[in-house]
Amino acid sequence: MTRSFALDFLAPSALLAAAALAASSAAGASPNDPRGVWLRQEGRVQFSFYDCESGKLCAKIVAAQNAEDQSAIGAVILRGAKQTGPNEWSGKLFNVEDGKSYDGFITVTSPTRLTLKGCLWGVLCSDETWTRVRAPAAHAMVDVDLR
Repeated sequence: MTRSFALDFLAPSALLAAAALAASSAAGASPNDPRGVWLRQEGRVQFSFYDCESGKLCAKIVAAQNAEDQSAIGAVILRGAKQTGPNEWSGKLFNVEDGKSYDGFITVTSPTRLTLKGCLWGVLCSDETWTRVRAPAAHAMVDVDLR
């Protein structure tokens, strides 16, 4: 039986499974720009990172290969992340399975790789590295429905 995205990634314990990803080229984006579509290999779940809430960063699920993950398409998993460094953001990660939010940290490690870390109580943390699927168009840096 395949485990769902919510159980594997946004589990109540906020311990995230590490995922190895294949790189994909992303032309046109600043090396430190997280905006665009990113792939979580497990479940082939895609996330769109976009501007929201007066210049902050948000992300939502825009595609999933597994049927059990497809019900989460459209769910906003990151809200109001503030930039904390040249390639780092922090905000709240939403767990679609239990409806709770956890501390989240996003780091763009290269033009094609992003690391997302979730923490419970600031001490129980785990991270995953995702691969960029595509960068946003210059005119599409806001919340848009990519379905």
